[in-house]
Amino acid sequence: MAKKDSSSAVNLDSFLDVLTCLQGILMLVIIATGIDAAQTKVLIPTPIERTSTRIPVYLECRGNLIHPMDVAELARQARMQMMRVSQEAGGDQNKLMQALSGIRVVDDFYEVDLTYYLLGQLVIKPRHDPVRNGYELEERSTFSTKNFMVDLLKNFNKDTHRIVLVVRDDSFNVFKVAQRLAFLAQAELGVEIYDVRELLRFTQQGVLITGS
Repeated sequence: MAKKDSSSAVNLDSFLDVLTCLQGILMLVIIATGIDAAQTKVLIPTPIERTSTRIPVYLECRGNLIHPMDVAELARQARMQMMRVSQEAGGDQNKLMQALSGIRVVDDFYEVDLTYYLLGQLVIKPRHDPVRNGYELEERSTFSTKNFMVDLLKNFNKDTHRIVLVVRDDSFNVFKVAQRLAFLAQAELGVEIYDVRELLRFTQQGVLITGS
C-alpha cells in the first residue's frame, strides 16, 4: 500500500493567526463603541419650526452671555411714548422727529430705536450704557447650579409661555447650555440665529420678525 505524501497536507497556522488578529480588532471596536455610548449624557432634538400660541420669552445669546429681553414691556413703553409725542407734535413731522431725538425707551439691557417705529417696526438693540451685563452659564450647569437660566426655568409657566433663544453667531457655547437646560425643563423652545451685526426687528406688538 502506498504511503500518503505528507507534503500535500495544508498548513492552517497562518490562517488561524489572521482570524485571531481579526477577533482582537473586533473586540477593540466593541469596547470603543461602548465607551462612546457611556459618555453620551443627553440627546437634544433639533428644534422644529412651528406655530405656537404660547407667549414668547426672548433671551439673546450674545458675547457668550445670556441677555433677557423684555420685549413686551419695551413695546408698551415705545407705544406710550409715540402716542404722547404724536399728540404734542399735532401732525407736524419736524416737531415729531425733533421730539423723538430726545427720547430714550430703555431697560437695563436694551433700548428701542424709535426712528424705525415710524415704519411700523420695533427695533431693539443693546444699550451703549447697560445698567447690567449679561449672565454667564457654566458649561456643566445643571438644575442644582445657581444661575439666571436655572432660576428662570424653575419659575417658568410651561403651559402659557415658551422660550425663544435669539442666538448671535459668536455665542454657540452659551446657546448649547441654555438649550440643554430648556430641554431638560421640558419647556417649549424656539431658536433664531443672527449675525452679530444684524438688527432685531419686532412687530409693534412685540413679535420677532424672522427672515428679514
